[in-house]
Amino acid sequence: MTITIDTQRTGLLCLHFQNDIVDEKGALALAGFGAARMVAKHDVLPKTARLQNAAHNAGVKVFHVAVTFRPDYSDAARSSPLIRACVDANSLIEGTWGAGFPPSVAPQGDDEVVVNKATGAFTTSDLKERLARTNLNTLLLAGVATNFVVESTAREASDLGYEAVIVRDCCTSVSDDMHEAALNTSLPHLATITDSEEVIAALSKAPHGAKG
Repeated sequence: MTITIDTQRTGLLCLHFQNDIVDEKGALALAGFGAARMVAKHDVLPKTARLQNAAHNAGVKVFHVAVTFRPDYSDAARSSPLIRACVDANSLIEGTWGAGFPPSVAPQGDDEVVVNKATGAFTTSDLKERLARTNLNTLLLAGVATNFVVESTAREASDLGYEAVIVRDCCTSVSDDMHEAALNTSLPHLATITDSEEVIAALSKAPHGAKG
């Protein structure tokens, strides 16, 4: 599909690209969470790095959303099986390598880092307030996992009145089946779905230099 992007009204959300999630040496990978293997299989990090570079060159604001917890997990919602799995794996502890970003997709320049404590990017963070201070109306979503943080954030963004655009090859899950299920069932009703080549092409055609 062909898309157009207004760089002055568009932001890029990079969701949970953290070592414990996307690196095969990360705590969640070692505990059996398969997303890191799929990240490597589909070259998600190099594709996301190219997307981020294109966004920076076009003047699109980039936000990096990271899920982190205190060392004692007193801020973790253990009612969620997904969060309990993070606790059991001793993962995503603030200030550790595992909670940090791989160098290839790490924040640059005036990128903003948003910390959350839940599956979606908005629920337990100040992302809503940060976006309210901008004139953005469109959010490009890239992240891991497709059926967790990406889908949850797309739902929240849609409810808040933002147009969400899923960059499908800059997302993955613990298996191809789970990734494709999200893309083919719920997400088409919440967002536009495209790929990084289309987004990068649209960014390259847009007027550059205007910050969102």
